[in-house]
Amino acid sequence: MTQETWKDVWERKGLSAAGKQQYTVAELFSADGFDTATGTTSAAAHARIGAMVQELLGAAPGQRILEVGCGAGAVLSLLAGSGADLSGVDYSAPHIDIARQSLPGADLRVAEASALPFADACFDAVFSHGVFLYFSDLAYAEVTLTEMLRVASPSAPVLVLDIPDEATREECIAARRAAGASLQPAHLYYPRSFFREFARQHSRHAAIFQQEIPDYANSAFRYNVLLER
Repeated sequence: MTQETWKDVWERKGLSAAGKQQYTVAELFSADGFDTATGTTSAAAHARIGAMVQELLGAAPGQRILEVGCGAGAVLSLLAGSGADLSGVDYSAPHIDIARQSLPGADLRVAEASALPFADACFDAVFSHGVFLYFSDLAYAEVTLTEMLRVASPSAPVLVLDIPDEATREECIAARRAAGASLQPAHLYYPRSFFREFARQHSRHAAIFQQEIPDYANSAFRYNVLLER
């Protein structure tokens, strides 16, 4: 029997979430996978995520912001009131359909994270939330980070959130198993040195900080990275 891939999972999940006229923020997060044994998020978590992204990216009217792996648009929806011009890509067409319905003014496209369909230096900020864990390997992640830098203006912040920590891999797997979470397909875990070395090679500084999201069990095993000048 062929093992299900992450793309299979997201195509199926997107199709199962489709069909509503309107979506609440909670429903968008659920469509984006934050409804599992250890991955469920609360309204307090959503508020914290939105405030953190807006602060770190400096979201404001006229700012051009891209989310890589935007899914159904859950996090982008939290930025809708900022006045920023929002864009997003995801490889799951059903998720992009939901995002377009929820964010009619945004530029939302079906695309691979490793091949962003945008010109060089066209965004004032680029971010990704809860997506790097689904990549196939570190090589794919490196290509994606390079693409994120390519489409960002030279001084733009590039933010990666909700990264599984290689240092707590075994504890995370044990917690997920105890909670009854599925362990297949497997998540990808990252040593912090991966981001530090990438930043060094691209003349950036990697500001790495612990994930602190209330009511989110996976938060104990995740960290965030801000690539800045």
